[in-house]
Amino acid sequence: MPLQAESPLRVVAIGGGTGLSALLRALKREATRARDPWRLTGIVAVSDDGGSSGRLRQELGGIPPGDLRNCLAALTREDSILSDLLNYRFKGDGSLAGHSLGNLMLWALADLSGDWVRAIRQLSTILVTAGQLYPATATPVTLCAEDATGKLLKGESSINHARPPLKRLWIEPKDAEPLPDSVLAALRADLILLAPGSLHTSTLANLLIPELREAVERSGAPVVYVANLMTEPGESFGLDLAAHVEALQDLGQIKLSAVLANSTPLPADMARRYQDEGGQPLLAAQDTLVGVPLLNRPLLDPEAGMARHHPDLLNQAIRELMPRL
Repeated sequence: MPLQAESPLRVVAIGGGTGLSALLRALKREATRARDPWRLTGIVAVSDDGGSSGRLRQELGGIPPGDLRNCLAALTREDSILSDLLNYRFKGDGSLAGHSLGNLMLWALADLSGDWVRAIRQLSTILVTAGQLYPATATPVTLCAEDATGKLLKGESSINHARPPLKRLWIEPKDAEPLPDSVLAALRADLILLAPGSLHTSTLANLLIPELREAVERSGAPVVYVANLMTEPGESFGLDLAAHVEALQDLGQIKLSAVLANSTPLPADMARRYQDEGGQPLLAAQDTLVGVPLLNRPLLDPEAGMARHHPDLLNQAIRELMPRL
């Protein structure tokens, strides 16, 4: 039976980085509507080893808090000073320089409570968020890959600069247990959305946890990939949209029900700027892509200075796609 957008659906969004936070921001209005709101859950990759998160992970241990913090800010019901505080970064040259206040808050709450889920729940209560948020696993994991030449790459930062295509992708430890809450959310989902973001290090990273991937398959829910607007220099350089879909299905061992992609060309000046940096728009005009149904809709935010999904346009496109699933 086709999904009905006005029903109280259980929707799970899976990813990491800025892509998942953008998707959650687009879905937030459905989770906060007065009648039959969606029950929204975000499942966040925790393999980041760069920036503030990487420094905290190296110095203090635990899982990286940066993507969790980004998504919590996106789920905040109303813009407030608390949301701004989460994203505040210390300046200067001292030991705090570059650290996000939200990262420090999450790590401190996890240390006080001894539990990352409890820490996220406590901060969610303070912020009044529009859904649940879980790390894919509470085990510190390292993302690993092998490229087409046989070169082994260890760590998300190294893979970010890899030359695609990648032959293999895995996490260490390979037996990292998923968070039970994440598995249960996936099993109960009516709709599962794979968020845009770095193809291998954000979107695919969660699917490398076998029990979580199996939960997605066993749920029977449609699995939709919300495609990136652009390729990235490094890990997705030169990969077209079809190659993205193939990577998700081959490396992620997941069967996609549909792909939602942008149909709006970039403004000429923005396109030139991205091209100079090695980025190309991900556009496809056909109705199917490597056997997967494709829906093209205008998703580009016309007022953003960079290529970003417009939350209202993305929300509208997801609602329009649902009766086709």
